[in-house]
Amino acid sequence: MQHASILMPDDDLRGAERRVVAILRAWTAGPDAQIAIWEDLSGSLGEARARSCLQAFEQMLGLFKKHSWNALTIMPVGIKGLSQDEAAIARFVMAATEQRRETALAEASFIVSATALLPILCAASRFGLPLLCEECRTRIFQAALATPPN
Repeated sequence: MQHASILMPDDDLRGAERRVVAILRAWTAGPDAQIAIWEDLSGSLGEARARSCLQAFEQMLGLFKKHSWNALTIMPVGIKGLSQDEAAIARFVMAATEQRRETALAEASFIVSATALLPILCAASRFGLPLLCEECRTRIFQAALATPPN
C-alpha cells in the first residue's frame, strides 16, 4: 500500500509566497523564530513597515484561528514542501494583495466561514503588500547588479 505525501512541492512559489509560509511557520514555532522573522523583515522593509505587516498578519491569523472550518496544518520551520493549508493561505494572500478579489474570496471560503471573508481579505492584503514590494525591490536590485554600467 502506498501513501500519498501530505506535502505539496514548494519549488514554484514566488518570493512573497515563500515569505508568507515562512512567517506562518515562525509564528507556530515560538518566540525565537518570531524574533528572527522580525529582524529579517525590519532589515529589509524598515521597522514601521515590518510592524504594520506583522500586525496585519496577526490579525489575519487570529481570524483564521477563530473562523476556520478545521485546524490549520502548518508545518515546522525547515520542512521542504507545503501543507495544503499553507499553499492555500499563500495563494489567498497573494490574490488579496494583487486585487484579484474573486480568486481571494474563493480561496478563503474553503478555509474560513463567510462571516470572516471580508475582514480576512483586508488583513491579507495589508499583510501581503509589503512582502510583494520586498520581492519587487529584490528583483530590481538583482537586475541592476546584472546590468553592466555603460
